[in-house]
Amino acid sequence: MRRMAKASSASDRAQRQVLDACRQATTPAGLFTAVQQALQPQLPVDRWCAMTLDPATSLPTGGVHERGFSPAGGQRLLHLEFGGPDDAIKLAALARGKTAVNTLSAATQGRVETSARFREVLAPEGIRHELRAVFRDAHGPWAAMVLLRAGDRPDFDAGEVELLAAVNEPVTRALRRLLLLAEMHAHADPGAPALILLERADPQAGADSGLRVRHASATAQHWIEQVDDSSAGPLPYALYSLAINASRDGHAVARIRTRAGRWLTAHAEAAAPSEAISLILQPSRPHEIAQVLTGAYGLTAREAEVARLVAAGCGNEEIAKLLFVSRYTVEDHLKKCYEKLGVRSRSELVSRLFFDQYLPRTKDEIALDGTGWFL
Repeated sequence: MRRMAKASSASDRAQRQVLDACRQATTPAGLFTAVQQALQPQLPVDRWCAMTLDPATSLPTGGVHERGFSPAGGQRLLHLEFGGPDDAIKLAALARGKTAVNTLSAATQGRVETSARFREVLAPEGIRHELRAVFRDAHGPWAAMVLLRAGDRPDFDAGEVELLAAVNEPVTRALRRLLLLAEMHAHADPGAPALILLERADPQAGADSGLRVRHASATAQHWIEQVDDSSAGPLPYALYSLAINASRDGHAVARIRTRAGRWLTAHAEAAAPSEAISLILQPSRPHEIAQVLTGAYGLTAREAEVARLVAAGCGNEEIAKLLFVSRYTVEDHLKKCYEKLGVRSRSELVSRLFFDQYLPRTKDEIALDGTGWFL
């Protein structure tokens, strides 16, 4: 009983340290490194890597890789992950599965040798145990982390899997905030996301004090004026109440309709109770990759959407339900996608998209916008 209480206390402490890391991070790479360091005492590993994902396709858009595989191993891993045969807990499958965290041994019922990734990458690199996590929310997968242990170490246990799953929400929330802030710094046009920093009007009064604006980005006033709502102090009522909820619960999210009929997603987050509150307004936009596919390969809008869903790991039946068309229509669109991209299978299509559209941008270290696509 005492041992269980001690383990629970250590896990809680690790989660609090992850929360602190999420609040202090200024870049996605810095976030990944700080989170791993916070987890290391309770979740020790020999090697690790992490990457941002495009929520539209689950394909990587950047990350921290120097602490993971060798250059040769990393290259082989990319080909297996985004073009090789079906394998246990690929990222796209984790992104859409009931659980977004799993070990290779659990996924293969202890027969890790059946995995091509284990045979061709992990084993040659001296790695026996692998734990994968995809950080996701209702909008899709935003990042992934891969934790690795050598053969002389024990496998990841249930408590460690549970700990990694428990930090999904703060890590996802922090990453989305960083991407939105990066886009704000890169674009100053009226349609860009906006940042508003709020503080207590009377700090001595604590939670009973009202809120006032400490800082607002250049685009903030544009979006505030678009919200069709009465005013509550310095903000429309819907935004003010969202900030109040965040001051109590740590964070809050809401969708708000503008006078022009557009939807805004508002993210509010408090660094700590009674401290400053950041409020980010992001206009809803279509998946950027669909527009890229239309221009790069001559796909129609519907063909591009089918290709995107294939990359995200959806089968034909699921695509048909999502697009409200028949399975035969999906098959027809997919056949045209194959012809235009010069591929013969789903795995080849995913490989073509990744190596043509994602890897070059990643190598050029192009920053990401608030949707998870490249600026």
